[in-house]
Amino acid sequence: MTDTNRTNTDTTDAARDAAEQATEAAGRAGEAAADVTSDVVDQAEDILDDMRDDLASAASQAKDAGTDALAAAQAQAQQAYETSRELVDDGVGFVKAKYRENPGLVIAVGAAAVVALGLIVRAIGRR
Repeated sequence: MTDTNRTNTDTTDAARDAAEQATEAAGRAGEAAADVTSDVVDQAEDILDDMRDDLASAASQAKDAGTDALAAAQAQAQQAYETSRELVDDGVGFVKAKYRENPGLVIAVGAAAVVALGLIVRAIGRR
């Protein structure tokens, strides 16, 4: 071989080695990028799973709180109904007892209450 052929062969070999090294480096870089991307995707999935669990927990807590509030409101409404029913029964009993004692007075008070209610409704109607 001549020096020119040897130089061409050396240059070709050097270029081939450089190309192989560049290809290997690009492959390693691609693998590293794929690994990083895979890690980021895994972390994002973990974060989304955590968020979904947190939202489900918050929704469950809100539902439980709403249910408790509704149950408390129903209990209070039932208590208020029972109390008002007792007061009405007591009032009816009182009026019946007074009617037995003095029926004219009870009728007069009832008539006055009806007239007063009519005047109140009429005054509100004028406004």
